[in-house]
Amino acid sequence: MPYGALVQVRPSRRNLVGGAVVVLLVSCAEQKPPVDDEAERRTSVEVAELEINASGVDRFANCPPPGELGQTWVPTIPPWSPPASALEAASETADDSAPGALATSDPTLPELPAERASALTHEAFRRCYNRGLVYDPTQDGHVAIILRVGRDGRVARVESYGACEIASETIACMQDVAKHIRLRPAREPETVVVHALFTQQGAARRGTPLSTDAYATAAYLAVEGARPLLHGCDEHNGFSGKPRVATASIALELDARGKVIRSHVDPSSGDAALVTCATQALERTVFPPPPGGTGSVLTRISFNPRSGAR
Repeated sequence: MPYGALVQVRPSRRNLVGGAVVVLLVSCAEQKPPVDDEAERRTSVEVAELEINASGVDRFANCPPPGELGQTWVPTIPPWSPPASALEAASETADDSAPGALATSDPTLPELPAERASALTHEAFRRCYNRGLVYDPTQDGHVAIILRVGRDGRVARVESYGACEIASETIACMQDVAKHIRLRPAREPETVVVHALFTQQGAARRGTPLSTDAYATAAYLAVEGARPLLHGCDEHNGFSGKPRVATASIALELDARGKVIRSHVDPSSGDAALVTCATQALERTVFPPPPGGTGSVLTRISFNPRSGAR
């Protein structure tokens, strides 16, 4: 809306009329920067660095925000049907004297598989965490250990999801513990999830939530869903047998459906082909629809970082 500004002009011969000071009323339009409605509606979030390791022990450098009440930090676990060879290998390598390999008839253990697995691993997981403090004295996060259990109650495979702010060495130790536990025999193979949350006494967390926290948490799950594709990119060098190393900051522009329409990489280092493959993997990832209509996600992918580089 136009407005009037009162400007006083210092007297001079040219503006003196009958000894009176001429007062000029200057009218001008209000100067405001143009409003970008799309920019105001855009939902922009940042996802912490995701480490992709050849060992399969992947982790986020920082945990996602708490999001909404009851919002999960564990992605949808893919179904799994163990091949006969996997079950046979598990039966042959199982060691009933190993820590956690308790008798399935122990009456003190809970009946439900998840509660039983949690009871069997609780103390051993705590020891893994304490050992991991040597590698990362500040570790304070969570991880979901996934047990793929055969009909005989033996663990045929162990995976991890939602790992953040926990040392890779701690996660590897927890996976090794989980391989040796025994559950009750069942008619069908089972997938059992053990949630492990570690909090140091007096640890400070951000207490002021942001309006984008819920979407940021959902974006973490979407990025983690790309792990199989990212591991497909990370093939060992056939000549040296060493893991390939690369890091990249990748910005993704999303449309209203959560589909990636543009990507931009800056900066990046290491294996250029690996960076290109990782970018293409994230371009194929579908994110939840941004609440603002359009959105952007900034994340960093690190392949096979050295232990001391954290």
